[in-house]
Amino acid sequence: MENREYKKVITYVKEWIAGGELHSGDKLPTERELADVLCVGRYSIREALRIMDALGMIESRQGSGNYLVTNIEKNLTESMELMLLIKEIDYSQISKLRRAIELYAYGCALSHLTGSQLEELAKITEDMKQTAEHEKAILDKKFHDMIIAGSDNALIISIMGSLSNVCSNLIEEVVIGSAPETERILMDIHENMLKGLMEKDLLLGMQAINQHYDLIDSQVSKP
Repeated sequence: MENREYKKVITYVKEWIAGGELHSGDKLPTERELADVLCVGRYSIREALRIMDALGMIESRQGSGNYLVTNIEKNLTESMELMLLIKEIDYSQISKLRRAIELYAYGCALSHLTGSQLEELAKITEDMKQTAEHEKAILDKKFHDMIIAGSDNALIISIMGSLSNVCSNLIEEVVIGSAPETERILMDIHENMLKGLMEKDLLLGMQAINQHYDLIDSQVSKP
């Protein structure tokens, strides 16, 4: 029975959240306090905390305690990495989902991105032309992250963050190891994505996004 009591702990924490007693960023009671309030053993408390941490519900801070967070990105990333390892999914499936999400986010970004954010995207694009090879992947990710943030949808941002985490190494290899011609095409694509945002041209931007994913997919699928 003891080894199932961790579920009771998780249920109570969810009830506290639903009842407005716990909010994102709040510190959870200590292990001893939880054990006293819920009348369960310390082992069950630790097991519940471990599971909630793995699910992205809480964050353990050294010397401070456990805090309620909403880090679903962590849980999704670990789940998808496992699915890739056991071959339940592959890169092509992840890429299709990323493409669909970014196309939607781009449409939202047309109306949500501010002038200063567009200026930042323009700066990133210019920096990509001049920076060293190993920096290009960082700037590429930053560029696309800003577009995803333009969806103004926390769930989309978290899901896309997880998808990007899972295939980050593959994308980095493509961006860094591209032949000069491929690198030029990638640069043109990013410039068109930026131009679409600046000119409120949805079709231009969506065409550029599709070209981007077509190019990445073709490079990744090479033997």
